[in-house]
Amino acid sequence: MKSIIPFLFLLFFFIDSFSQDNFKVIKVNGTILLKSKNISLETGTVFSEKEDLQFRTEDATAAVINAQRGRMILTNNNHDLSTASSNYLPSMYNISSRGGSLVNIVDLQNHFSGKYVVLGRQAIEMDVKNFPMDKDNFFFLRYIFKGEEINKKLGYSGDTLIIDKRSLYTVDGNPIPSPDNTSIRLFYRKGSESIAVSEFDLIFPDIRQLTKEIQIILDEIKNKSFTEKFAEVTSYINEEYGKINKGNLLTWLDINFGLKAK
Repeated sequence: MKSIIPFLFLLFFFIDSFSQDNFKVIKVNGTILLKSKNISLETGTVFSEKEDLQFRTEDATAAVINAQRGRMILTNNNHDLSTASSNYLPSMYNISSRGGSLVNIVDLQNHFSGKYVVLGRQAIEMDVKNFPMDKDNFFFLRYIFKGEEINKKLGYSGDTLIIDKRSLYTVDGNPIPSPDNTSIRLFYRKGSESIAVSEFDLIFPDIRQLTKEIQIILDEIKNKSFTEKFAEVTSYINEEYGKINKGNLLTWLDINFGLKAK
């Protein structure tokens, strides 16, 4: 019996060491090959830090994760896997998000800016004293589809503005795959006047693909607290897609992963 104990200890040691040396791919932009197997990295691929990688596209990147070392980014200039400490770039934490209603035009411009991520449908609290929403006063978005400007009135409920991909991306009652590009303009219609608010990139991620990516992250950090998990997921989406609304993400994580604050 005593002889078995050292054997088990060594077995667990080697298993643990093996897991520390292996990374799982979350997402790949561009094409990166595992030279030993001549296969492309893709979501879910597991590989050793000792693997030789070939970046087939100069600006290719890969978000990877290891339970012990965390989430990192591989780039063409940082892929010598024999020394992980110098060529894995740790990702950002603690992405702040503003709470409360949007009160004035500056709030709107700050909120609707840059790469703006919506997970299917998003509700945004507005100050209806400054921005009433009814048949004569409302928000609308303008995008380009097949070279033509399309204006879409945004839905609302009480003091809540609603962005919904299904109703937004329809033309003449028919759904469209997507506009010509992600650039979109927000306007506020006040009576007979249309007030230009901001221009931003509206990003609707592929939900099936994003679900796979987030599942990989959560599997690797399953022993962490809700706050740490939420920060990690927020950081990942912010880096790979764009800024995400806290409420939108909380609802999505609860529905799809049963992840919620206890």
